[in-house]
Amino acid sequence: MCDQEFRTLRIDPRYPFTNQTKACYDNYCDYWKCIRLLGEVDDCRIFKRYFETICPNPWIEHWNELREKGAFPGPI
Repeated sequence: MCDQEFRTLRIDPRYPFTNQTKACYDNYCDYWKCIRLLGEVDDCRIFKRYFETICPNPWIEHWNELREKGAFPGPI
């Protein structure tokens, strides 16, 4: 038995195609921009839910390492 709730995310009209690589990257960047500008607020969670849903975990881990080193190549 699983005690975790599963929900699907709404469709993001910015990314109508099946290749979600750009959506993955953009939502990762949007989440960290939101955190930087607003702090840990509920409004930022939607970006995190998106990138955690569609991004491969190794990408997220790599980007987190780069971000912590100050070497992330994106606009965050």
